[in-house]
Amino acid sequence: MSGFVDWLTHLQQHVADDHAELDLAELRVGDLLRVGTRNTIYTLRLLDDRSADLETDRPDRPAGRVKIMGCTFGLSTTISPDHLFCGGSLEFTFQADGHRMTHTTSPIKRLQWIRCAPAVAV
Repeated sequence: MSGFVDWLTHLQQHVADDHAELDLAELRVGDLLRVGTRNTIYTLRLLDDRSADLETDRPDRPAGRVKIMGCTFGLSTTISPDHLFCGGSLEFTFQADGHRMTHTTSPIKRLQWIRCAPAVAV
């Protein structure tokens, strides 16, 4: 059992150490989200529920229309579709040459959310 890893406990400790998590349900059309990873800064302008226009600070990264899938941890598939958190990796899909592609970033170091959309009337 020495090779066994309790991923849930490991993930909870990692997230608690970073104190940075974003609930994607709080984003509104027009909001701006900057995700800083170990290698790249991703700037996403929300178009609808999960679609966004993406720009990066690197020409070798995807850009344009993407769909935010959520956050992964380690080599797993999407484990948190409703949140992004420091230590996890942003996962999004995009179209390239008529094919749907998935991009998973290096670990998130910083999340910045800029509310640009008008407040929703209650």
